[in-house]
Amino acid sequence: MARRFAIDVPTILSVLYAPLQPIVKRLHIPRRGSRRFEPGDINLPDGYVAEVVASKLTAPVHVCFDPDGVAYVTESGHKSDSAPRVVRVDPRTGELRTVVDLTDRWATTGAATGAAWHDGALIIANTDALLRADLGTGAVTELVGGLPGLGDHQTNHPLIGPDDRVYWGQGSATNMGVVGADNFGYEWLAAHPDVCDVPAEDVELVGRNYDVPNVLGNPLTSVQSGAFVPFGTTTVAGQAITGRPKANGAILSCLPDGSDLRVVAWGLRNPYGIAFAPDGRLYATEHGSDERGARFIVGDPDDLYEIREGAWYGWPDFASGIRLDDARWGDGGQGREPVLARFPDPDPPKPVTSFQTHAAANGLDFSRDESFGFVGQAFVALFGDLAPVTTARQIVPAGFKVVRVDPATGAISDFAVNRIQGPASKLMHGGFERPSHCAFGPDGALYVVDFGQIKIAIEKGGIRMQQGTGALWRIRRVGGPASELPQPARKVPFYPIQAGVVIALAVGAVAAVAAVLRRLLGRR
Repeated sequence: MARRFAIDVPTILSVLYAPLQPIVKRLHIPRRGSRRFEPGDINLPDGYVAEVVASKLTAPVHVCFDPDGVAYVTESGHKSDSAPRVVRVDPRTGELRTVVDLTDRWATTGAATGAAWHDGALIIANTDALLRADLGTGAVTELVGGLPGLGDHQTNHPLIGPDDRVYWGQGSATNMGVVGADNFGYEWLAAHPDVCDVPAEDVELVGRNYDVPNVLGNPLTSVQSGAFVPFGTTTVAGQAITGRPKANGAILSCLPDGSDLRVVAWGLRNPYGIAFAPDGRLYATEHGSDERGARFIVGDPDDLYEIREGAWYGWPDFASGIRLDDARWGDGGQGREPVLARFPDPDPPKPVTSFQTHAAANGLDFSRDESFGFVGQAFVALFGDLAPVTTARQIVPAGFKVVRVDPATGAISDFAVNRIQGPASKLMHGGFERPSHCAFGPDGALYVVDFGQIKIAIEKGGIRMQQGTGALWRIRRVGGPASELPQPARKVPFYPIQAGVVIALAVGAVAAVAAVLRRLLGRR
């Protein structure tokens, strides 16, 4: 396979940002906005229609329902000026009302990621804790605290299983097991320098260490960091790392009162969305790795896994069930040699299917209603890439749509796609911005949570959410014959065009300044 280049943009930006942080972190630039909605800009199979249920949400990530059909949307607070909260949405009118305010429990470098309805209350995943909010009294109590969600990825979507247990994914703290300069740009490293990945079972290390820019000191110098240890900490051959139930890169579960915490499966980089199929099997989406940090490969796709109890899925030495140093990943990347001396399973389970690299497979649900169609198939929200931050190679936007997956075959089919592939705000249409979650409501319709617009925030070392641009969509089956596929989206080379515009503007600005200076100097 030919060599594929990669540019570690997060590390570069972190090194540049580190010495400026004491100054620029004082800056506050409000980011509020609005957007237009044109359901006709979303291509659907014949027999289906899309409509906006509610808008003016800020960074919403998840929706669940009570038995009466009322929707509860979680606003994440992620890289936003608004604290996380849960909003009650009347699906008939779109009326919004805050039912849970998490301002006092807001970890500004983390996120609330979702809620699950249970016995008159909501069980909420909030950065590093599982909470229970009683909707009758308004009381919020902590069910499970101290979860390892203070790194790159948080405590993810909660779900009530058929056994009445709470299930959720626990994301990794790092990209590939090593805390490095790239994590500084994600804002948590300076605030939590002792955070590192925690395995679910005891592991033995090879003892590899990596030179990384010293962003907690002088970024022009370097320190060495090993796997499963804090930034700037080295490891030795044969070193043992103790596993814990509160583990990173795992699917966890507990009883609804927070007791009996268990590891369901581990070795998953960021198991984000989880759902039980009609036959009772558990599935999870996993975000593939980025092209950043001390260890990475090029072209790692997002995956859908069937979750087997007790299984190890390979992270941080495998991706999609393939070793990082396997030739199938090509010659790109770095630090691809194993960090584990022994693998819990030398042949980890393979994914049911893999999505396009950087499509960001987020929340999912399974169709159970014959009137909607596609019973037994998974509907997956593809959030969309974050180019050029997580990859500098993207040409056509990846994701930004809802797809369906046949778990029996792994076949992926488009279901709801923008007429032009990519985020609505950048491609002048009124369709999806960033689908973050989809779930079937008691009315049989498919509800899609739209995260809203993301803006570059140089003063924060990364990105910020545009206030008030999130939404909740509904897709219904209507009368008439139905088809299986929508009209395909138009694909345009958006990122090269965007880069060209930015370069042209920069050159124009420099030329204008030079012209002014020449004129001023010519008058002397």
